[in-house]
Amino acid sequence: MRRMGRETVWVFVVVLLGCAPAPSTTVRSGDEATATEPAPAGPKTIVIGAIGSASVYGHMDYPTGGVASLTEIHSTGLATNGPQGGLEPRLGLKLPSLDDGTVVVLQDGRMQTTWKLRPNVKWHDGAPFTAGDVVFGWEVATTPEIPSPGSSIFRDIQSVEAPDPLTAVMTWKRPIYRGIAPSINLFWPYPKHILGEALQGDVESFRNHPYFTTQYVHLGPFRVVDFGLGEQQVLDRFDDYFLGKPKFDRIIIRTIADPNTLLANLRARAVDLAPEKSMSIEMAKNLRDEWLQTGGGRIVSRLDNWRYAWFQFRPDYGRPPELSRDARIRRGLLLGLDRPTLGQVLLAGLTPGGDDTFVAPSDPRSAIAGQPYSKYPYDTDRAFQELNAAGWRRAADGRLLGQDGQQVEFEVRASSAFDKDLAIMADYWRKLGVNVAEHVITEVEGRDAEYKATFSGLDISSRTMEGMFATFDSRQLAGPANRWTSANKSGWASTAMGSLIDRLEGSLDVRQQGQVLKEIGDLMSDDLPALPMYLEALLAVVGKGVNALDDYPGTADTRTLARNAHLWDRD
Repeated sequence: MRRMGRETVWVFVVVLLGCAPAPSTTVRSGDEATATEPAPAGPKTIVIGAIGSASVYGHMDYPTGGVASLTEIHSTGLATNGPQGGLEPRLGLKLPSLDDGTVVVLQDGRMQTTWKLRPNVKWHDGAPFTAGDVVFGWEVATTPEIPSPGSSIFRDIQSVEAPDPLTAVMTWKRPIYRGIAPSINLFWPYPKHILGEALQGDVESFRNHPYFTTQYVHLGPFRVVDFGLGEQQVLDRFDDYFLGKPKFDRIIIRTIADPNTLLANLRARAVDLAPEKSMSIEMAKNLRDEWLQTGGGRIVSRLDNWRYAWFQFRPDYGRPPELSRDARIRRGLLLGLDRPTLGQVLLAGLTPGGDDTFVAPSDPRSAIAGQPYSKYPYDTDRAFQELNAAGWRRAADGRLLGQDGQQVEFEVRASSAFDKDLAIMADYWRKLGVNVAEHVITEVEGRDAEYKATFSGLDISSRTMEGMFATFDSRQLAGPANRWTSANKSGWASTAMGSLIDRLEGSLDVRQQGQVLKEIGDLMSDDLPALPMYLEALLAVVGKGVNALDDYPGTADTRTLARNAHLWDRD
């Protein structure tokens, strides 16, 4: 309650200050007072509100509550997302390419990528950025005692070298397309002139170095001037930013842990922008509808993770066994699910649901990958045809009877975040005559890896596209030997899928990757180890008068929301 009070007071203080006239000075001569020019205005500022906070800067932490998406306000990587999807260079002059020899597959099967770096890039303390800092970033990320909650891509890097100050050469153990142009989400440069000596000493002292909080220095358009315990971060314009001087002076990132309080701040114009993962779909919809009437701002959205319901294929746990044994059963259940309506209801019309594919439209490979699940439109007649062919029949009283003559029963699990999905899906299958048991996973159950891997019927999940592939990779089966922590918790085993994943990762041509994605889509839509639901929406909120996030739909990386913060402005 104490925190809520402070935030409420902040709203009214900012509103009053915003309404107050600019102060002026007066010069008195006798009884007359003559007004002079108004005093200079304060710094041109944008206030961002997020429900999460930053414990440290850098790759050692992955902050939640929208803070991760603000990374490129203060930090910059070799590449970032382009405005229409795909990638574009940042610290690099251009993306490495097979066409000009900056990507080479060596005779022994390794891959080398050569980065030509931009000249005259400066760290926030004025020191020059060099290829040595790229090498040092790799050394930091691969020090075993230093945690890295981000990408595992470093396991595929054999070495990083700097033949000259503006050239960095990465040698990879194998061809891997994600290694050609890693964004800061995958590869974080660090200033060797600040941290080089510290890394040679005690690792624990390095992890607690003030650089990662109060003395942070990087390469983004704004530099940290006040860490504010990660809850009231103040960043000032960096005039020497290599893409040009930012258009305003200061960014303040405030932690407002309660989404309702954040919403009140947005309405009161005490906060100018809220990043993704800051409020629910329902809250965003209500705010959008309100602002359509008042002109108070706008909601921007993009498609993100693939949400799906996967089946249990382990015979020791799967019930009823026909769910895993017969693809016709799975096809029937999918045909009995109105996925477009499901997406429209749960996404509140804020963005199209993308229910026929796991590849986002902003992905340059999406056109080739196609929409493999479009062959399963909502059609209850076809659903019963598939179910009947597999030996499940509908009784006169509407119950769906299995091969044993008993009503079909199965359980569907979901976390509390997916409880609405769970209720809607269960309702559709009840209309087919199934006795569906809904189970919302408790917090304690959610921390139990074995429990999460031993569901009996279906489980609702959500993953990035690449992350989803791992969950259907038979080489990553969860079990007692790995304490049930591996990605494949359903037990679906397909050697073809493993081969396709390897081909995808090793394909360096975007068109070839698209073709492999199409083959993956064909395989998964034929055998249906999981039922597609929709592509989730990520939302950000931009207040009236703030010119930002016009390029948001092209974002595909969770850290690149603010990739063009130097171009943000306000009326």
